[in-house]
Amino acid sequence: MLTKNDRLGKKLKDRGLKATPQRLILLNIIEECGHVDIEFLYKRLKETIPTISISTVYNNVKKLQDAGIIKEVSISAFKPLYETNISEHIHLVCIKCRKIIDFYVDKEEIKKFFSSITKKEILSFEITLFYLCEECKD
Repeated sequence: MLTKNDRLGKKLKDRGLKATPQRLILLNIIEECGHVDIEFLYKRLKETIPTISISTVYNNVKKLQDAGIIKEVSISAFKPLYETNISEHIHLVCIKCRKIIDFYVDKEEIKKFFSSITKKEILSFEITLFYLCEECKD
């Protein structure tokens, strides 16, 4: 059975990237936290690698993004966020605490539905729904 770092290292190598300590830690943080911005990544990486620079974080995020290992998420009122979940899904965002939940849908059904009402071929989608979570309703 593969350890988490072995699995992440294999993912990097399969996409033509070296499994550097920085990339492994960065991927671990994103997987652990779900949706993170560059500043959060930088602060967390500095805890383990005090000499890391913000440009190294940006460069590694860009390489991981270009390799299709992570993707950037654009949600209004947030800085760009990054996640390892590269499948098509909807984001549910609490308007008060800003917790983000990935909600999986049948992507072909969504594409078919919007194609029928727009009369256009839908190739992909990014949908964000805002709500008030149970904890914040009180």
